[in-house]
Amino acid sequence: MSNFTFNTLIKVLLILGVIAYTEQFDVDEDHLADTPNLDSDVPNVDESESLLSNVVSDVNKTLTNFYNHVTSANVTAENTTQSANETKKLVKCKDIYESDDHLDPTVEIINGTYLSKLLQIKPDITSRDMEADCVLVLFYARPCPFSAHAAPHFNALARSYPNVRLVALDALKYYGINAQYGIVGVPTLKMFHNGRPVGKFNGTEYNIQSFSKFVHAITGKHPQGLLVTSKDFQGPVSSVVEKDTDHFLILSWLFIIVCGLYYFMQSKWWRMIVEMVQNNWRESEAQHEHND
Repeated sequence: MSNFTFNTLIKVLLILGVIAYTEQFDVDEDHLADTPNLDSDVPNVDESESLLSNVVSDVNKTLTNFYNHVTSANVTAENTTQSANETKKLVKCKDIYESDDHLDPTVEIINGTYLSKLLQIKPDITSRDMEADCVLVLFYARPCPFSAHAAPHFNALARSYPNVRLVALDALKYYGINAQYGIVGVPTLKMFHNGRPVGKFNGTEYNIQSFSKFVHAITGKHPQGLLVTSKDFQGPVSSVVEKDTDHFLILSWLFIIVCGLYYFMQSKWWRMIVEMVQNNWRESEAQHEHND
C-alpha cells in the first residue's frame, strides 16, 4: 500500500512537471510570436545608411551631368558669338581732323551732288580693315516730326565720334538721291566706308545712346562722351517741324483720282448711270412736247 502510494505520488509529480513545462513553452512561443521579426523587410541601421548613400550618390551624379550640360551649352554659345564677331569685321576709319586742329566736330548739311562726291569709291581700298573715310549720313525731312526729334541727338553725335564724318541730307528736297541709296523713309541713318554702305540703323529710338551703339557696332570706337546740349537743338539739323507744301504728294493724289475715275468709267455701274440719265432726259423731253 505504501509502495503504491509512493509510486502514485511520483507519477503525479511527473505529470505536474510535464504540464508546467508545456505551459512555459507555450508562453515562450506566444511571446516570440508577438515580438516583431527583426530579420523581416524592415532594414537595420547598416542597410538604411547604405540606401541613403545610394540616393546621395544618384543626386550627385544628376547634378554633375546637369552642370556639365549647362557648361557645354555656355561654351557653345560663347564660341558661336565669338565666331560671329570674328566673321563680322569692323571698319577702320581714317582720322578727319589733324592733331593740331582745334575744330569742334559738327554736322554738315549737304546736297545730293556733294553726297555723290563725298561717297566716291577709291579702287585701291578693297576691304574693311583698310583705313578709309567713314561717313554717317542722316536722310531727313523738315516736315517730319521724327526727323525733328532725332536732329539734336544727331548733332551731338558729331562730338562723340570725331573720326566719323556726319552729314545730313534733306531727302524730300533731293528726292532723286533716295532710290540710289535705298531710302524708303525718314529719318534713316546709313554708314559708309570708302563710299560703300556698311550698315543701316534699324532702331526705333532716335536718341544719342542708340546712335552711339550703332556706330560702335560698326567701327569698334567708343564715344568721347554722350551729351546733348541746348545748342544741339538749334542746329545744324533743325529740331523744329517746318510745314512745307509737298507738291509730289499733291500730284500723287491727283494721279490716283484720275486713275480711279478712268476705271470707274469703264465699269458697268458707269453705264447704268449713263443709261438712267438718258432715259430720264428722254422722258422729260416727251413730257415737255406733250404739254406743248
